[in-house]
Amino acid sequence: MNKLFALACLGLTSSIAHAQTTPLTKGRGLLSGSIGYHSDKYIGEASQDLFNFTPTIGYFVADNLALGLNGNLQIVGGNANYSSQSSYSVGPFARYYRFVGGSDKFALYGQGSLGYTHYSGGTNLGYASITPGLAFFPIPRFGLEASLRGLSYSSNFNNTHSFDFGFSLQNIQLGAAYYFGK
Repeated sequence: MNKLFALACLGLTSSIAHAQTTPLTKGRGLLSGSIGYHSDKYIGEASQDLFNFTPTIGYFVADNLALGLNGNLQIVGGNANYSSQSSYSVGPFARYYRFVGGSDKFALYGQGSLGYTHYSGGTNLGYASITPGLAFFPIPRFGLEASLRGLSYSSNFNNTHSFDFGFSLQNIQLGAAYYFGK
């Protein structure tokens, strides 16, 4: 009887400890970001460099579901054949995680975003996007993320609209996340 009671207490303790180690619980915060660089060299002397920084902050309103705000700063530089340009974006997002493989180390996620983009040339766009991703949790409060560009729609609120389907490995973005709180 004592062995059974001790085994039940051990099982309860380990399940509580497991619940506290998952970073995706209600009441926790999310701070993540990615940095990217891309360079193109064309025939002749034409070249173009792109730098991208994407910060994200969110709050878990339920287990595995975060709501928050994301941003993007993009700077494109070029030589005489390509002009330099910068843009920034900001908007709300919702992200849902689903653990895979029977462990709390890997999770797939889907993120839906809406937002506004302003380009240095004066162009303004509204956008909506759906982004798939994978998160790896080497330690309880830290995650490494990989995502694809996904599916997006944008409009300049006039007569120009674009639809993007970026699911190839050429469109992969790597980032890191810190989960804070409780």
